[in-house]
Amino acid sequence: MTSKDQFAKEIEIDLQKYWLAVKRRWFLVLSLCGLTTGLGALAAAYQVEDYEAEGKLLFESSEKTESIVGLGPDAVGLTALTNQTNPLDTQVEIFRSIPIAQEVIERLQLKDIEGELLEPADFLEALNVYPVPGTDVINVGYTSPDPELSAAVVNSLMDIYIQQDIQSNRAAAISAQQFISSQLPQREAAVSSAEVALRNFKEQNGVIDLDAESKSAVSNLSNFQSWSTELAASLAGVAARANEIQDQLRLTPQQAYAVGLASESPGVQELLGELQTVESQLAGARTRYEDAHPEIANISSQATALYALLDQRVQVALGSNQSALPVTDLQAGDMEMSLITEYLRLASEQAELEQRLGQVSVARASQQERANVLPGLEQQQRELERRLTAAQTTYETLLASLQESKVLENKDVGIARIVSPAIVPTESLAPSAKLYLLAGGLLGALLGVSLAFLLDLADRSAKTVKEGQEIYDYPMLGVIPAWTKLRPSAKSAELDSPQILVQAPQAVPIVEAYQALQANLKFSCIDKPLKTIAVTSAVAGEGKSEVAANLALTLAHLGHRVLVVDADMRSPTQHRIWDVTERQGLSNFAVGQLSLKNAIVLRGPNLHVLPVGSVPPNPLSILESKQVAALLEACEKAYDYIIIDTPALLGLADTLTVGRLTDGLLVVMQPGRVDVDSIKAAKSMLVQSNQKVLGLVANGVTVQSTTDRYFYHRQEFMPDESLQPLPPVPQEVMEPVATGSRS
Repeated sequence: MTSKDQFAKEIEIDLQKYWLAVKRRWFLVLSLCGLTTGLGALAAAYQVEDYEAEGKLLFESSEKTESIVGLGPDAVGLTALTNQTNPLDTQVEIFRSIPIAQEVIERLQLKDIEGELLEPADFLEALNVYPVPGTDVINVGYTSPDPELSAAVVNSLMDIYIQQDIQSNRAAAISAQQFISSQLPQREAAVSSAEVALRNFKEQNGVIDLDAESKSAVSNLSNFQSWSTELAASLAGVAARANEIQDQLRLTPQQAYAVGLASESPGVQELLGELQTVESQLAGARTRYEDAHPEIANISSQATALYALLDQRVQVALGSNQSALPVTDLQAGDMEMSLITEYLRLASEQAELEQRLGQVSVARASQQERANVLPGLEQQQRELERRLTAAQTTYETLLASLQESKVLENKDVGIARIVSPAIVPTESLAPSAKLYLLAGGLLGALLGVSLAFLLDLADRSAKTVKEGQEIYDYPMLGVIPAWTKLRPSAKSAELDSPQILVQAPQAVPIVEAYQALQANLKFSCIDKPLKTIAVTSAVAGEGKSEVAANLALTLAHLGHRVLVVDADMRSPTQHRIWDVTERQGLSNFAVGQLSLKNAIVLRGPNLHVLPVGSVPPNPLSILESKQVAALLEACEKAYDYIIIDTPALLGLADTLTVGRLTDGLLVVMQPGRVDVDSIKAAKSMLVQSNQKVLGLVANGVTVQSTTDRYFYHRQEFMPDESLQPLPPVPQEVMEPVATGSRS
C-alpha cells in the first residue's frame, strides 16, 4: 500500500469515527437543531425592519485653483500627512463630527421616541460612513425605520458637508488676504534693500562682470607666464653673447662704450692719425739717434702735446664724468670696432629685455593680486544676489497669492461633489425569515455536533467494535447485532434480561451471527478439537450469559451434543434463560448432595443445561474442587461441546480458575457498555494468568455504533412469534448422557 492510499484510508477511518459519534447522539443533535430553529423563528417574528439609504461623494483637487499660502490643491485637496494614513479617513471623521450631526438634526427636526430632538450620539450610531477601497469616493449611509427619512438624512448630510467645506475655503482665503497684505510692504522694502546693497558692492569693488573678469584673469596670468618665460630665455641668450664678446675685448661695458664714442669723434680720429705719424717718426729717429738727441726730444715733445690734446678731446667726446681711456684702446682696428659695436648692441638689447621682463613681472603680480581677491568678491556677490532673488521671489509669490485668494474667495466649489445622491430604499435590511430559520438550524447542528464530540471525548467507554478489538488485541470471532429492534413489542424488563434469540434456524441477522461465531470457533483451533469453552467478559452486563446460551443452542441446532454449564455462582443467570430450577445443580453435585444425572436438565434435542444450584458462601472453593475438574473431564467424553458461563473477570478469580480447565476463553465485549480502563485491566489479568483466549465476541452491536461491514443484511427481521418454548425432553434421552457421565 502506497503512502497516498494509507493517508486516504486514515482520513476515511477518522470520518467514520466522527460520523459514528454523531449517530450515537442523534437525538441530542436533533434537539439542539429544533431549539435553535425555534429561536430563529421567534427572532424573525419580532424583528424590526430598518432601511438604509446611501449616497456617494467624490473627493478631488481642483486644477483651476492655483496654490497660495495655506490654500490651493495641497491645502484644499486631499493630502496625507504620513505614508501610513489615508486622507479619506480624515474626511470620514469630519462627517461624523458633532457639529455636522447637530446641524442635520436641527434641519430635519429628528426626534426620538419621547418627542425630543435626537442626541448626536444616537444619530451617529445609525450613520455609516466609510471610504470605498481603491477610490477617492466616500459612501454615506443612514439607517432608519422610515425609508424616506433615511434618504433625506443622507442628502442633507452631504449638502451640509459641502457647504461647510466651501465656507471653510472662503474663510481661509480671507485670512490669507489679510496676512499677505500685511507682509507686502516688508517684502518690498527687503527687495529695495537687497538691490542697493548689490549696487554698492559693485561700485566699491569695481565689479562689472565677475565671471568674465575671472576668466580674463586666468587667461592674462597664463599669457604673463608665457611672456616671462620667453623674455627670460631671450635675456639669457643675449647676456651669454655679451659676456663672450667682453672676454675678447677685455673691456668693461663703460670702456667699450667710451671707445665707441671716441671712435665716432672726428677730432679724436684726426689726433690719433697725427699721433701715429709722430710715433712713427719717433721710432725712426730712435733708430738713428740716441734718446738724448734733440731730434728725439723734439719728436717726444710733439707726441706728448698730441697725447694731452687727445685726452682733452676724449674728455669732450665722453663727457666730464668719463675716465680717460688708454690710447691703445682708442686705436682699435676694424674687427675690434665691429666687436665693440656688436657688444654695445647686445648691451642695449639686454637692457631692453631686462626692462620688459620687469614690466611683465609687475603686471603679473598686479593681475595675481586681483585674481586672489576675485573668489571673495564672487562669494559676496552671490550672497547679495541670493538675498535679492529670495526677496523678489517672496514678493512676487505674495502678489500672485493675493490675486489667487481673491479668486478663491468668490468660488463656490469645494473638494467634494455628489456623484450619487441618496434615493428612498425599497428593501429592508432585516434578513428574511428563511435566513433566520437556516441560521438557527445551522447553529443548532453545529452546537449539537460539537456537544456530541465533547460527550464522545468525555465518554471513556469503548464505543465501537474496532476500538475494543484494538485494546484487547484478540481476533474477532463474531459480531452479534443488537436485538432490541427485533422485538419491538417486548417490554423493557424483557430487553434487559438475557434472551434465547436463536430458537429456530431462521435467516435473521442474529442467527447468522451465531452461526458465523460457531464456525470461527472451529477454525480457531485446527490442531486440536475444541470442546470446552468458557464464556466471560470484562464487566457484568455485557451479555456473556446470553451469548453462551445462544451459542449453545446454535451448536445444538447444527446436530452437536451440547452442555451448558452455569459456573457464575455470584450472579447465576442460565436457570432463568432456560426456565429450570435453581435449587439443584453444579454446587450440589460438587458437595455430593446430588448425582450428575439429577443435576443436568434436558432442554431440547442435543441440548443439556447444568445450572448453578444452591449458591455457596465460597464459590471459588467449589470451582477449584476436584469434583468440578472430574465433571468437565467426564462431560468431554459425552458431549461435543461444553459451554461454561463464568463470572466477569474484574474483581474475581473464578473465571481464571475455570479457564485453566477449558480449551480456551471466549471474551464477550459490548461496545458502549464497557470502558477502556476495564478492558485494559481485564486484558492484563488474562496475560498475567497465562490464559488461552480463543477470541472476542462483540455483543449488542448497533448500526449507529459501528459500520455496516459487520452485517451482511441491512433489513430487520422479526422472529417468528408462533414459535413455542422447547418442550421437555423425554427421560429416555438422558440415559446416554447419564451413563457417559457416570463412566
